[in-house]
Amino acid sequence: MVLRATMMILLLSQGWQPSVAGQEKSGSPPVVTLPRGPVNRIPSPNGKRTLIFECPNNCSERKLWIEESTSHMRRGVKEYDRSLSVSWAPDSRTFFVDDAFASNESLCYLYDAATLKETALAKVILAEEPNAAQFLNAGHSYLDAKRWVNSHDVLVVLNGYNDGSPPGLFTLRYRVGLNGSVHKLSQKVEP
Repeated sequence: MVLRATMMILLLSQGWQPSVAGQEKSGSPPVVTLPRGPVNRIPSPNGKRTLIFECPNNCSERKLWIEESTSHMRRGVKEYDRSLSVSWAPDSRTFFVDDAFASNESLCYLYDAATLKETALAKVILAEEPNAAQFLNAGHSYLDAKRWVNSHDVLVVLNGYNDGSPPGLFTLRYRVGLNGSVHKLSQKVEP
């Protein structure tokens, strides 16, 4: 037991980090579901920036900020109505936000950490695959980034269902690149 503790201390001192639930072996940063209290801080992998989610007054306000670590200068990313999930790209240049803005719908966005330029992944997917509109416009449609594949690609899942009309129950998986590339990995549709 002492040997195991000594090895853990040695590994941690050399920068090793234990795996976190939801984190892939590829070194993909974890996806953090918010809110988790009145203030949540999610540092970038390189430590240069921190996402700060504030949810004061019993979450009557929900604001996401980005803060520069050296200057502590803050910029507002966006205000939200409900829950969200965020994750940094491994190179810390980009982060995604899954916005669960309604009980029957969610959408995901990519943000450039330096400029805060927002890219709606629904628009990126529709530009490459117009047939995805039937799924994005279903009665219950959830488009969520699940994890970073690498610093340039994100795994995105579109799932949901229509009440009593096509397309029924569906799940589509995509690999979406920061360059606008979209690769459909799988599609499952049930009546």
